[in-house]
Amino acid sequence: MKKLAILLFGFLTLTCYSQKEAYIPAYLLDPNTVDGSQFTWSKTMQSSNFTIIWGDSVGLDPLNPPDPDLYFDPNMVLDTMEMIYQAFVDFGFAWDTTGTNLHQYKVPVVMLNTFGPTGTTGWAFGGDADGIIGAFWVHPLAIQTGDVAAHEFTHSLQAQCIIDYRTIFGLGSVWNNAGIFWETHANFMRNLLYPQDVTAWGMDVYHIETWGDWKNTYENYEMLLAIMEEDGIDVINRLWRNSYSNEYPLQSYKRLMNFNQEQFNDKMFKYARRMATYDFNYNNIGDYFLQYRNNDLLNWLPSIQATYTILAQDSLIPTHFRVPIEIAPEESAYNIIPIYPDADSCAVIIKFKGHTDANLHTGWCYGFVAAFEDGTVSRYSETYNEPDAEIGFSLLENESHMYFVVMGAPDMITTSEYNDTWHGYPKHFRFPYELTISGGIPEGFQVAENFRPQLKTNGHIHSNGGGWVANTATVAPSVYVSHYAIILGNSNITGNVRIENTALVKNATMSGNSRIANNSFVVGGVISDNVVIEGQAFVENCTLWGDALIDMRAKVSNYHLHGNIEVGGDVVVYNETGDCDNGVYYRMTNYYQNNLLECDGRTATHPANLDTNNNIMPFNNNQMTIECNCLNYPDCLIVEVDEIKLNYDNLLIYPNPASDIITLDLGADYSNHVSITLYNLYNEVVLRRKVQKADKISIDITGLPQGFYTIKVGDFKSKLKCAKLIIRR
Repeated sequence: MKKLAILLFGFLTLTCYSQKEAYIPAYLLDPNTVDGSQFTWSKTMQSSNFTIIWGDSVGLDPLNPPDPDLYFDPNMVLDTMEMIYQAFVDFGFAWDTTGTNLHQYKVPVVMLNTFGPTGTTGWAFGGDADGIIGAFWVHPLAIQTGDVAAHEFTHSLQAQCIIDYRTIFGLGSVWNNAGIFWETHANFMRNLLYPQDVTAWGMDVYHIETWGDWKNTYENYEMLLAIMEEDGIDVINRLWRNSYSNEYPLQSYKRLMNFNQEQFNDKMFKYARRMATYDFNYNNIGDYFLQYRNNDLLNWLPSIQATYTILAQDSLIPTHFRVPIEIAPEESAYNIIPIYPDADSCAVIIKFKGHTDANLHTGWCYGFVAAFEDGTVSRYSETYNEPDAEIGFSLLENESHMYFVVMGAPDMITTSEYNDTWHGYPKHFRFPYELTISGGIPEGFQVAENFRPQLKTNGHIHSNGGGWVANTATVAPSVYVSHYAIILGNSNITGNVRIENTALVKNATMSGNSRIANNSFVVGGVISDNVVIEGQAFVENCTLWGDALIDMRAKVSNYHLHGNIEVGGDVVVYNETGDCDNGVYYRMTNYYQNNLLECDGRTATHPANLDTNNNIMPFNNNQMTIECNCLNYPDCLIVEVDEIKLNYDNLLIYPNPASDIITLDLGADYSNHVSITLYNLYNEVVLRRKVQKADKISIDITGLPQGFYTIKVGDFKSKLKCAKLIIRR
C-alpha cells in the first residue's frame, strides 16, 4: 500500500506540473482590499487556459445571482474563451511557447461589478496582473457573447507580449503612442472572429487624416486587414514583437518589411484603393463593411458628409476642380471621389496636377477603381504617381461604379514623433491637388436630384436657389438654399441666411446673415448674426452668434461660441458649459476629455496655429488645360519613356506601332530577373513574362488583337511603368 501511495503521489505531481497554474492577481489575495476580502476559491472556475473569478454579489452560483444583470454561465464563458484562445494561437499572436509566462499561468478573468458597490466596477478592460500574466476584467453582461472578450483578451496578450518577449529582448514597452494602436489592434483581432462587428464610420469620416489619429482610435483597423491580405498576419504580430518604442506603427511596418519609400507608398495605396469598395476577403468581412457603409449613408450624417470627397469647382471652367486644402489627404491618407461617366464619352479622362510647393514632402499615388452594381470591386487601374499627368479609364459593360482615389504619398515618412497627432492640423503635412475631368462628373456635381437622394423624402424645392427642403422645416423665401443644399427635420430658418454648395442643415434655428457653405453640416442648435460655418465643419447643438467662424473641418458640439472667435483645423470641442468669444484655434485640444477651449485670445500667428504647409496659389485654367479628348484618345496618353530608375539607364521598345515582334532594349547590363507585363485598354493582363539576365528581350505579340496596350517592366522588388504600345495589323 505504501508503494502504491508513492506512485499515486508522483502521478498527481506530474499531472499538476504539466498543467498551467491559476494565477490570482495580488490585490485579490490582499484581504485588506474590498475585492480581496471576498476572494475564495469557491467563487472561481477554471479551464485549460483561464480562471474566472467573481465576488460576493453573485454568490456561489452565477447562474442564479440576486441581481439578474450579474448572471453568467461560467462553463459557457470558459468554452468561449478557449475557442478564442485557440484561434489566437492559430493566428500566431497567443505566443505560449515553453519558458513564457503564458505557458506557465492561466489568464485571470475577473467579473466586474460582482464585488459590491465599492468594489471594482466597469464594463470591460484588459491588461496584465502584476506584470506576471495578461488578464482582463469584464462585466457579466459584456461577456454573454465572445466579441467583447476577444477585444479585451487581445489587450491581455498585448501586455503578455511585453512580459514574455519585449522585456527579454530589451525592447521595452510597445510604442510611446501605444494607446492608439492597442485599441486598433484589439478591434482587428475581434473582427477576424466576429466580422459582423465591423464598422465603417471611423475611416469613412477620418480617412483624410494621418493613420493613427486619436479621434479614430478604435475604428481604423482596415489597414491591418490590408496588411494581412497582402503580407500575412505574422507581419502584424511582428509589429508587436519587433517594433521600437520610439517608432510610429507605420514606421515599424516599413522597416520590418524592408520597404523603400516607393514600395511603402505602393503598399499603402493598395490599402487606400481597397477602401473605395471595402475590398477585403477574409471571412466575408468586406460584405459586412459594405453593409455598414450603406446603412450609414442612409442616416448617419458624419458618414454622409465625409465618406466621399466633394471637390471645389472653378468659377469659369466647370471641368476644373480642386480639392479644398482642409480635406486634402495627409500622409498615407486618401480621398475617394465617385465619378459618373457621361453616357456618350469614350472614357473618363483626368488631368492630375499636384501642388508640389505645398511642403517639402509632397507626393501622390492615384488611380481608378471600378465596381459592380452590388458595390463590390471589379478591377483597379494601374497606380499613378506623377505630379502632372493625364490618365483615362472606362467602365466595362458589367460595371456600374467608378471611383478616383488619391493618396498622400510623401517622399519619406514624415510622422516621426510619437505624439504627433496632438500637434494637430497645422502641423500635419497635406497634399493638395487639382483635376480637370473630361467625360464624367465628380460627386456633388451630378444632377441635383441624384445627389444624396436617400435624404430627400417628403419635401420640396426651395424657390430661392433650388435646394431641397423637408416639408417639416420652415424656410423663409428670403433664405438662399443652393441647388445641392439640403434642409431637414424641424429646422426654422429666416432672415438673409445662405445655405450654399452641398451644405446640410437639420433641426437647427438660423437667422440674421449667417452662412453655411461648402460641405458643412449643422445639426440642432441656434445660429444667428454673422456666423459663418464652412470648410466641411460639423456643428452640433451649439449656440453661435456674433462673428463666430467655424471652418477647416472642425467639429464642435454643445458649445457657445460668439464674438470674433475662429475654430478650425482638427479642433474637436464638446462641453455643455463651454463658452468662448475670442481667439483663433486650429489644433485638437481635448479629445476624450470634455475640457474647454483655452479661450486665451490667441491669434492666427500663435505658434500652435502656424501651418507647416506653405500657402499655395490655385492653378490657372491654362495650367489645367487637358490635351486628351475622344478624338485623340488614347493616343494622347502615349508619352516618351522617362529615364528609368533602379538599375536601368535607358529603355527602348521598338517597333512602336508593332505587329508581330517587339524588342525591349534595356540599354545596359543588369543582374536582376525581369518581369514584363502587358495590359490592354481595360487594364487586363494579356501577357506576362519573367526573363533572366539579357540586354535585349524579344516578345511575340502575334496572338494579340489590334489596340492600345501598356507595358510595365520591373524587377521582383518594384514594377515600373514604362511605355504605351500600339499594335496594328
